[in-house]
Amino acid sequence: MTEAQLQKREAELAAEVMQMSVGKLLLRRHYFSSALGRLSFQQLGGSFLTDGRRVCYDPALLLSRYESSDLLPVHDLLHALLHNVFRHWSVGRVRAKLWDAACDIAAEALIADIDAELVPIENAQRREQVLRRFASEVKPLTAEKLYNYMDRSGMSDEQAEELCELFAVDDHRTWHKADEQQKPKDEEYLPDICPISDGDENAENNDGNQQTDDDAKGESGSQDKQENQQGKSSQGGEQSSSSDLDRWNDAQQSAQQGELDEQWEQIAKQIQSEIENFGRNESSLQLIDVLEHVTREKTDYRAFLRRFAVMGEVMKSDLDAFDVNFYCYGMDMYGDVAFIEPPEYKEVRRVRDFVIAIDTSGSVSRRTVHDFVQKTYTILKSEESFFSRVDIHILQCDVQVRDAALINCEQELESYIDGLELKGFGGTDFRPVFEYVDSVRAEGGLRELKGLIYFTDGLGTFPEKAPDYEAAFVFLQGDYEKNANPEIPSWATKIVLQEGDVSDV
Repeated sequence: MTEAQLQKREAELAAEVMQMSVGKLLLRRHYFSSALGRLSFQQLGGSFLTDGRRVCYDPALLLSRYESSDLLPVHDLLHALLHNVFRHWSVGRVRAKLWDAACDIAAEALIADIDAELVPIENAQRREQVLRRFASEVKPLTAEKLYNYMDRSGMSDEQAEELCELFAVDDHRTWHKADEQQKPKDEEYLPDICPISDGDENAENNDGNQQTDDDAKGESGSQDKQENQQGKSSQGGEQSSSSDLDRWNDAQQSAQQGELDEQWEQIAKQIQSEIENFGRNESSLQLIDVLEHVTREKTDYRAFLRRFAVMGEVMKSDLDAFDVNFYCYGMDMYGDVAFIEPPEYKEVRRVRDFVIAIDTSGSVSRRTVHDFVQKTYTILKSEESFFSRVDIHILQCDVQVRDAALINCEQELESYIDGLELKGFGGTDFRPVFEYVDSVRAEGGLRELKGLIYFTDGLGTFPEKAPDYEAAFVFLQGDYEKNANPEIPSWATKIVLQEGDVSDV
């Protein structure tokens, strides 16, 4: 047989092995059927990876694993599947090595509980010791909780790399945007000949046709041609078009990522429901625990902050109130004279007056407070939520207000975050913050205050009377559960955030 025939035969055998592995996994754990049906399978030279849309595998590596044990491909498939069920690829700004290690450890811990027979025998004892240690410290053992635990414990990237080598099964490079430049140039996509699943009809390159090298070259040539044509346009027009196109592409990618997240969240809920309907057993308890944690309804903190915005005018073209038909008509009639131009001012909803209160009792750490203030500021900044002039009061309080900072612009807020020092560390009394706000308003300040956010663990004395503005008390999930779901007044809003939500995981 020629080399080309050998490669084709190898690809066909690998596709059969992958198909058998899918069948074996479904026979062992039928509740993963919806998750497997969401994925397409594609052969990719040199890698084994998943991104929420497909599973890519190298034929030679797959056959080598199968030769060692017919259960190893099933283990690898389940490992990748768990990454998708828990959306490990949907990640923000993280330390890549630490996140990769946390995801792999979380997946392997579940495999050990779901089906211990699938666990590889290589380094089994050492892996078990690591899993047992983390399981005793992090409950439930999710990737987000484990990442935060390892980060706060001061784990270095070198230590995380050692854990990656011990637990890694697949390649995570596509999860991290910063790593895209490191993609090997010699990677070659092989024909997708695995007849397992059609996958999502809207997923990229899943229209039933295979992307060959000629197709890739054709696309590359077409792209080069477009770039050359763009180069002939004026520099100013090119920059403007490029900027608009980048924004449009970012918006499209964000929307697609959001849809993918929602699809896999629904799949996770479906898996949880199927396990519950068919009855729990000892091997599924850990999986149920993690699924309940991951699928728990989360507060949209970004949407919540918008509630504190007020209407106001900013110097910005109001394209929504602009009639483009009259504009085009004038340009057609006179060449360079428009009948109408966009209004120079636009009414928007942004934050003008705002209060952030921080519980600085002994139970609140500086790192957590810093992350919370940074998170709040990042959301407001990304939403272009500030007017040119704002009054943001940041109060630190235990049994009395220990520090009061007035922020009037973004630069002052950034400086405050960089030099944040906590003061207090006594008991907890929420009343002094509300009394302080009342005194500021009595002196003419905070005239457009829509609300107050109080970051706390919830164990303190609340005001008896409701204020005439909205007040929200923000808890971390761990503190909220540890303190037995502390009661808050009926007039207050309760927000419970995951630890990863605060640290931008």
